[in-house]
Amino acid sequence: MSTTRRSSAHIITGDEPSNAQVLKRLTLFFDRIYISDIKDEAIINTDEVIEKFSTSTVHWQSRGHYPRVQGYEELYNNYLDGAENAISRQIINKIESKNVKTIDPGTHWLCYSSALSNLDLIKSAAIDASELKPEISIRDTVVQGLEFSMNGETSKYAIPHKDPVDIPNVHEDWNWISRLRVGRALKDIRIAQALNAAPIATDRINSRIVLELAKNQSSCIYPESSMIDFAINAEIVDNEKLESILLNASWKEVLAIRKHILPHVDKTKKYISKKTNIISNNAYANIEDYIEALKTLKEGLSQLHEQEAEAWESLRIGSILKAGGAVGSGTIGTIAIPSIVTLPNLLIGLVSLGLVSVGALTTEIQRLIPARRKVREHPLFFLEKLSAL
Repeated sequence: MSTTRRSSAHIITGDEPSNAQVLKRLTLFFDRIYISDIKDEAIINTDEVIEKFSTSTVHWQSRGHYPRVQGYEELYNNYLDGAENAISRQIINKIESKNVKTIDPGTHWLCYSSALSNLDLIKSAAIDASELKPEISIRDTVVQGLEFSMNGETSKYAIPHKDPVDIPNVHEDWNWISRLRVGRALKDIRIAQALNAAPIATDRINSRIVLELAKNQSSCIYPESSMIDFAINAEIVDNEKLESILLNASWKEVLAIRKHILPHVDKTKKYISKKTNIISNNAYANIEDYIEALKTLKEGLSQLHEQEAEAWESLRIGSILKAGGAVGSGTIGTIAIPSIVTLPNLLIGLVSLGLVSVGALTTEIQRLIPARRKVREHPLFFLEKLSAL
């Protein structure tokens, strides 16, 4: 599987698949789009983890099935209808997590299990929870534990964990929906990093999860009220207006627009990626220094955005440019957030918060958290559906 350095994004899986308008729009902004294959339906899929003991081999069955809206598979296929050319050209790539060889899949379960005791993180996935029974369904599935022991040997993933936290004043089913949403997001973020792709949240729930992860793991104070300070206005078009135009556009027409606009967008993306990579690899002693670095980055974007705006206007497909700034009506538009903590450290930190101190983990487990082999670091998270503050 190629992980060449391109402008790539991996869409963090939601309860509903990303619709055709979103996929069409993202193909205009990234060289390559990754989405989870329909067969990737759980935190651990059948035979994704094969654990060898001295006298036997254990094949894990699927566990931690994702919450999904009714008719998910039909929606998934309908949204990709007509996109065969984009798929054959690897512009859109359906990813099965078992094929991402740089990650030990067993650590998906370990990281999910550790997150179960983090109330703020679980609550970030519960913004639609209520006292009413949810309409979102979960298959009968293992939702916690079930590590193996064979002839006195214990699974390398079997480390102590705390009981899961409960969100107050909601129907009990929302607790497991929210927990599984977090586990699903953690898995997709790890996969994105392995593919050198920016994790991109196209729904409000995943945006909140990503934001909470950044807040929890940052060495700086990362208050939600400072989101505008941290946000990079990565795109200059109004997503809703563009999607309304793309709704009835054929994939052939979308790819023709892409051929014209992507070179201009790529310049902007590569500039942001280069600068944020530098920011991500710096250790900032305080929030003021970090914001100052972001301010300098944003100032350098103005000329690139002007060139990109001219390219969009030359298409004459309608008035789609933003009126100004990153804030739209009711939501923050597409924004990028530089990662100020590396993914392996983020996951080790999550494990240490939910389980035991990092020092108490075995050397083998510490090594397994990042990956079986080195996982590439991508400096950006993209959020699209965050409520305005």
